[in-house]
Amino acid sequence: MKNILPILALLFLCSFSTFSQDIPKEKIRDFFQSATRHQVSAKSKPPLTSPDYDNPVHHSGIPGILEKLKDRSGLHPAASQSGSDTLWIGLVPGDSLIVTGNFTHNGPVVVYGNGILRFRNAHATILGDLFVWGDHALVTADSSYLYFPQQYFYQRSLVIAGKGTVIYRNTTLDHSGLSNNLVLTDSSRIELDNVTNIGFTTTGMNVASEIDVDRINQAGEFVILDHSKLNFRHAKTILLWYQVPATGIFHYSFPEGDTIQSYSLNNTTPGISGISYSVRVDTSTDIMWALMPVNGSDISISDSKIRSIGLWFLGHDTVNVSGIVDNSDYVDFTANLNDRSLHLSNSSVQTWSLYPMDTVHLNITGCILGEIGSEANCVVYTTDAFVDGSGGYWWATDHTFMVGENCMAVNAVRSDKSAFFIFAYSTLSMGETSSHGNSIMMLVQSQLPDPPALYDGSCIWYSFIGKTSSVFVDTTVQIYGSAWIDKTPASSLMDFGCYQLFYQKSGDSLWSPISQKNTTEKRDEILAGWNTHGLSPGLYYIRLVLTDNTVDSNQTEGVKGVNLLPRIFGMNELTSGGFGSTVYPDPITKNSVVSFYLSHEDDVEFSVMDLTGKVVFRKMNRFVAGKCMLGIGNPDLTEGSYFYLLKTKDQIGSGKFLVH
Repeated sequence: MKNILPILALLFLCSFSTFSQDIPKEKIRDFFQSATRHQVSAKSKPPLTSPDYDNPVHHSGIPGILEKLKDRSGLHPAASQSGSDTLWIGLVPGDSLIVTGNFTHNGPVVVYGNGILRFRNAHATILGDLFVWGDHALVTADSSYLYFPQQYFYQRSLVIAGKGTVIYRNTTLDHSGLSNNLVLTDSSRIELDNVTNIGFTTTGMNVASEIDVDRINQAGEFVILDHSKLNFRHAKTILLWYQVPATGIFHYSFPEGDTIQSYSLNNTTPGISGISYSVRVDTSTDIMWALMPVNGSDISISDSKIRSIGLWFLGHDTVNVSGIVDNSDYVDFTANLNDRSLHLSNSSVQTWSLYPMDTVHLNITGCILGEIGSEANCVVYTTDAFVDGSGGYWWATDHTFMVGENCMAVNAVRSDKSAFFIFAYSTLSMGETSSHGNSIMMLVQSQLPDPPALYDGSCIWYSFIGKTSSVFVDTTVQIYGSAWIDKTPASSLMDFGCYQLFYQKSGDSLWSPISQKNTTEKRDEILAGWNTHGLSPGLYYIRLVLTDNTVDSNQTEGVKGVNLLPRIFGMNELTSGGFGSTVYPDPITKNSVVSFYLSHEDDVEFSVMDLTGKVVFRKMNRFVAGKCMLGIGNPDLTEGSYFYLLKTKDQIGSGKFLVH
């Protein structure tokens, strides 16, 4: 295996949270159980924004969904083309609707039974999902533009079930340029002929569903199960996910996917058995290969470029996964998995992803993955991992319990339905952190690029201890950060109760209060003042306890380490705010400077201290009033963190920087 950059990233992950402490897993589990009881007792009906259909890789509970929608809708008079009701077509025999010109409907559309919906030279905007279900349910579009606006990826779905059929010809499908869902189940069928797809479609196919594609700019990805049939001609960008069931054997070499003139795969293909689906691709480009092996399967791939391997974990076992790394080349590799056989020879894998389901308990550590997604009622603990987004994002749905500790992620972190997701001591470098459905997202001492977003009836906890002012003994240290709990207006979940700060000297066992309980939420502002008079210098831990407003008083805790430095005597107790100082670039180079402000001309002493408080560098300069800049130069400092002091005869300020 040849891979350098991911290993460096993993080493970074193991070192960037020096002061984090282990998450109290028993306390978290108790919290989850209490929160779940609170969810179950909620009486309000979840909003319709995220319908409760199953993940595309499972048989969707279509009849139940339709009944839920039907409860909220009326019949479908043609004049009712806007509003928040569901548009029903097919509740009476022979029901049909033909749409031409401009058309807008604010809500889901259901074509049911033998209902027919036709778009002809139409420009339609549908602010909801499209369901096609019945023995003769039919949707067609010809020379039309169908727009399904999305606020976030996978917000909208086309679900086809029963013997429902959808036929799009010479038509553009626009999902705001974002990823979207297509679900095909039972004996349903979709035909796409000369279609432009604005957005990336994830298609889940099972039972005996079929798809026929001729001319499309971007087909998307296809999760293939059961007796599904797929046929592509003159198509671009196809990612084929072959699910290999527990009894399946998949010994195979994939062809190059840049251009495919004629390709087929089914149960009669040499080396393959135990599958029932069939795939054919003719005269198409940019085809990518992917596998979804289930525990119990037998996989052996040679001389192939694999876009992705998504491991499914079904059943009720506890499974440990470690050491899997994206973008790896394998000469002769056998995966360290005791529940299946997976061998790679002279092959490469761009992305590894993990999908626990059922009641599996999955422990992930030391991996670099493209995606983690949990379903059903499983429990997942992830530590020291990097989710790079090359396979999607990091998500939890259904009733799963997901924990990410000391991790880094790219793209998005998301909870959905009734899931509980704890993202602690971790970093999301780009993308959105969001909660959907009736889920709970708990963010503990984690760095985010933007404020988290709430949708539907969800709830988000956020606790973060940020920067402190000058951290010296015999002073009052201002502790900045955030402590809040938000929920949507439609949510019946918990809300903010209070927060409180504590401190503990390293090596001690007792926590002492910094402040009393505070019943006001804080967002990037001062949490409390820490009176350090009488304390000895050294390493301390600050703990932030966030409590909700339920009768159970559920809590979460975040901990951050700080070094309390010796007191500098004879100086006024002024923080760095007195100078407004910054260091740039940081980590320092020979060109780094300290920028600060002086109210009047004065001599300024610049001192650098290590983490023990020892002065390792000092120099003096005189500056005029206004903005001042002092070159740090390139002092002989070893790698690590340093504090600096700026002193005049009546002021003192401080800050810190890194040396790499």
